[in-house]
Amino acid sequence: MLSLVYAYLLFYFLHIPCAGLYKKAGKNPWHVFIPLVQDFTLMDIIGRPRKIAYWGLVPYLNFLFGLTWTTDICNSFGKRAFWQHLLGIFLGYLYFPYLGFIDKNTVYEGPVHSINKNNKTKRSFAREWADAIVFAVVAATIIRTFVIEAYKIPTTSMEGSLLAGDFLFVSKLNFGARTPMTPVAFPFAHHTMPFGLGKAYSKIIQLGYYRLPGFEKIENGDVVVFNYPGDAYQNAERPIDKRENYVKRCVGIPGDKLEVKNKQLYINNVAQPHYKNMQFEYIVKTNGTPFTADIFKKLGINWYNDFPEVIYTAPNGAQQMSYSDEMGSPVAPPAELLQQFHQYLADYKDSIAILLTNDQVEALKKLPNVKAIDPAPTSILQGSWTYSLVAQYYKWNLDNYGPLVIPKKGWTIDLTNKDNLYRYAQTIVLYEKTGAEIVEDKLIIKGQPVSSYTFKQNYYWMMGDNRHNSLDSRYWGFVPEDHVVGKPLFVWLSMDSFNPGLEAIHWNRMFKSVKTLCK
Repeated sequence: MLSLVYAYLLFYFLHIPCAGLYKKAGKNPWHVFIPLVQDFTLMDIIGRPRKIAYWGLVPYLNFLFGLTWTTDICNSFGKRAFWQHLLGIFLGYLYFPYLGFIDKNTVYEGPVHSINKNNKTKRSFAREWADAIVFAVVAATIIRTFVIEAYKIPTTSMEGSLLAGDFLFVSKLNFGARTPMTPVAFPFAHHTMPFGLGKAYSKIIQLGYYRLPGFEKIENGDVVVFNYPGDAYQNAERPIDKRENYVKRCVGIPGDKLEVKNKQLYINNVAQPHYKNMQFEYIVKTNGTPFTADIFKKLGINWYNDFPEVIYTAPNGAQQMSYSDEMGSPVAPPAELLQQFHQYLADYKDSIAILLTNDQVEALKKLPNVKAIDPAPTSILQGSWTYSLVAQYYKWNLDNYGPLVIPKKGWTIDLTNKDNLYRYAQTIVLYEKTGAEIVEDKLIIKGQPVSSYTFKQNYYWMMGDNRHNSLDSRYWGFVPEDHVVGKPLFVWLSMDSFNPGLEAIHWNRMFKSVKTLCK
């Protein structure tokens, strides 16, 4: 709810630069400071019905209407060229005060929608469509970049708080929108063109990292969408803003001391809450009577997501995860996977591994064929990600991890301390843009070894609520501030690939806020 208030306030303040234009149009310039009255007055100036002004009260949608009203303002003051429209859209907070208070040649020509159509220059059919398409693309791009963007969760790392197949709206306003770093890109695509047509961006222009002021700071427990830091070495050619989008829970903010002991997360030595839908892996022992997929469905256990040991063997012999792994492996065909799952239940009828929430553990204990439910053992983290190598050095696993301190902007570390070197040097190399490298257990910057380093930006620690099946900061380490994309607001659609037709839609999740689902 607070984010909606912030979105409206931003829209409200964007009226204020128009004070001079209100005066030139013969209106009271003080109207720009009065909510709703500012919109009524604007409708009178541009010649639109006053009832349309009420859309200015609807957060996020008001920005879409505001783009149309911006071009109407330009036209009403004789600024009809395309480049003048772009100035109004992108730099209205500077352009409109210039027109209103400085440029003496700018005069009010009347409400653009009330002017006799016969006096307007007739545009060709092609020009009409070209203008409409360009405006739609520009408007949608601005909204996606600076206001709100749709996003689909591709993996099960936040199960069962957020599901693979949840479609979210992500606010760019809450934490502050990033200005584009890679401005030359195909509209509506991220890093790859549809149908395998190659990259969706060009690196001919690369801009630095800047973030507009936000309405709130990331706090412990916030769910955050961010660019995947592992792409810094797995897909190093990708610019930061074109790296894969991930969604996790931020469990540690800059300066926090983080540690996991026997599954319990501690921040600054304080035990953190276990969220309602947080999942861990358990070994369920039975009396020999196998489970069925229907039983799990009744208990709210997604058999196609929550059994990490179940794999589908394709006709060509290739194996893949039951749903999709963190790197987006293809989804297995439902019928064949269900058959594979039933075979798994038959083969392991005495003992099976399942990812469960606390409520699901209690529900399973009540079944007559369940003898015991024990926590699954975890081994030292494997793989070649930045922090899985650190974990291997210190013999950390998913349930026992750390302690470590999350870097904060301005924090200086002693690199003659080997622990600091092992824990932070690779982060400096990958994300601090210093040209650093590691040579023989020393951090080298500009050809010289350094004994200390002061961090240039803040970092965060992200973990999935599906704690035993999440590729997160425990593997690839800290999330730099310049990788933060936005805050997910609500689920507008949720569906899976394993049920037919309308059965694939999770109706009970539609339009639920992320805060509610992840509490």
